[in-house]
Amino acid sequence: MPKGASKRLLLVGDERKGGSKALIQHHATWLTGRGCHCEIVMDRDTPLDDRDADCVVVFGGDGSLLGAARRMGQNQRPTLGINRGRLGFLTSFEYEHTQQALDMLLAGQLHEEPRMMYWCSMEGLDGTSSEPVLGLNDVVVSRAAVGGMIQLRAFRGSHELATYRGDGLITATALGSTAYSMAAGGPVLAPNLEALVLTPLASHTLSARPLVLPVEDGIQIEIVETGQKKYAYAQIDGQIQIQVPVGGRIVLKPAAVRFRHLGLGPSHFFQVLHAKFGFAGMVRGH
Repeated sequence: MPKGASKRLLLVGDERKGGSKALIQHHATWLTGRGCHCEIVMDRDTPLDDRDADCVVVFGGDGSLLGAARRMGQNQRPTLGINRGRLGFLTSFEYEHTQQALDMLLAGQLHEEPRMMYWCSMEGLDGTSSEPVLGLNDVVVSRAAVGGMIQLRAFRGSHELATYRGDGLITATALGSTAYSMAAGGPVLAPNLEALVLTPLASHTLSARPLVLPVEDGIQIEIVETGQKKYAYAQIDGQIQIQVPVGGRIVLKPAAVRFRHLGLGPSHFFQVLHAKFGFAGMVRGH
């Protein structure tokens, strides 16, 4: 939070996680004693775009942070993630360092790092489009559970980029490149890049490889075949699911708004990558 800000804080948690409300209330009391106005939201489905806040503090894992970003809609505020989940790669601090994080927040010592967001919608055979959903991490188009292999075509405008046959396709932002895409063999991108990564899932073609593209006007993914089913699924940030019929398309377009991530600076990404994933690590001799 910039120095001199009015310190209106929105504290976001998940009431389903044991003890969360009491812990967040404890920090709200501490912040109130330092002149902050705090509002607590524990319902994970409550919209956050209309809340009066200078900054959002999310207590939870990566899913909680992704959900908060979507719920802020086009009214993104500087957002600090405190990890109470398992991995917490997107969050800036572990829960045991909450006091340090809040001290740095109030002192204006955190760095605001904009991250690309996207709109995802489905275009049906009749040309109609579903209501767009705002996302931050990735969109996974995959087969139904027992539907056999599916075939997909990726387009940029009228130009076909590639055809994929297998279990599906992950389209990830640079920020999302360290999630499901990386687990499926995709590359790691620095999170400030304006790019998309296309990573095939269990491709039937050995020549199919992950593809990194500048975001430009986004991409479209057409459902060509779905095996035994009449539809495929698209999952947005692992939280919102859309059913897509054969011949339908998933459309990703870059959003004008940016997620306003609060962290310790650009070098912290690589420190966390090494600490949590052992990225590019090697045994050193004595």
